[in-house]
Amino acid sequence: MPAPESLPDHYRPAPLEIGALRIFPPLILAPMAGLTHAPLRKVLGELGGVGLFYSEMLSARALRHEVPGRSSFLSAAEKTRPLCLQIFAAEPDQIAPAVAAGGAWQPDAWDLNFGCPAPEILKQGAGSALTRDLGRAWRMAEAMRQATSGPLLVKIRAQEDRGRLLEFVQMLQSAGADALVVHGRTAREKLCRPAHWEPIAAVAAAVRIPVIGNGDVRTADDAERMFAETGCRGVMIGRAAVERPWIFREIAARWGVQVPPLRLRTRSAVYRRLAKLLREHYTHPRDLYRLREFTSYFAKNYKFGHTLWKGVQNAPDVRAARTLARDFFARQEDAGERLP
Repeated sequence: MPAPESLPDHYRPAPLEIGALRIFPPLILAPMAGLTHAPLRKVLGELGGVGLFYSEMLSARALRHEVPGRSSFLSAAEKTRPLCLQIFAAEPDQIAPAVAAGGAWQPDAWDLNFGCPAPEILKQGAGSALTRDLGRAWRMAEAMRQATSGPLLVKIRAQEDRGRLLEFVQMLQSAGADALVVHGRTAREKLCRPAHWEPIAAVAAAVRIPVIGNGDVRTADDAERMFAETGCRGVMIGRAAVERPWIFREIAARWGVQVPPLRLRTRSAVYRRLAKLLREHYTHPRDLYRLREFTSYFAKNYKFGHTLWKGVQNAPDVRAARTLARDFFARQEDAGERLP
């Protein structure tokens, strides 16, 4: 990819450097359980524009039992690079075994999740529950730093108490984190609520390490505005990347970054490609569950997308779902179907 100096004058994104890892363009795929799986990462890689891929959020306790070559979570991990593996854990002693096991996939970076607000994660004392216990959070971050010498990121959420948030991120910096990912919603706020970018800016001003902003980036304009308004060094995109997997390509191309030749030329081709990869990668019914979850986002691209979503939700298997999707796409008008 070209150096930033060769990019158009209207915007010049700088490479994001995290330890020895250089990320360019500074666009990162967010970790999302059930969504950021190997087939989606492969499709995004084929479309281009992703500077850093994330795995799904992985349980530290379960990761040590995954088998290279047979793991449904990581068997294709080497196909999309650079790759960051994200884990969640409830106790410091769970971390070293997980990192040792995950080393079989040779990740380019690790991320420790301190932001997930899902009830099943909170019950374990993991995710955003750790923000309520500074001492245990310190021990967790310190254990993660000791377990890996590679780039270490920590993903967190905004907090209502700004002073406590800044104390927390400064602690993470002292514990050895190389970068922070800040999601602009608190653990109590649902996705339907707009993300707040002010906490991202506050964290970026309070630490020396790079900060990556996350929350409500749906267009190239949003990405550029997040850089300008927060001072972040990278932008992470989550559900918008599931709804519109070509979003990274759009943003990178706008910045003059070289992207691969476009082989998936229409929206329906992107969907068919992902459905095929899911069928190849997973056994029934996991392939169908993953396709249903993806479809709930992707269907928003179409005026009558609820028809696609409903059909796939009621399909007995992926083969039937693909037939239903094919018939749906055949009824769509050509206008707006081609990718930019």
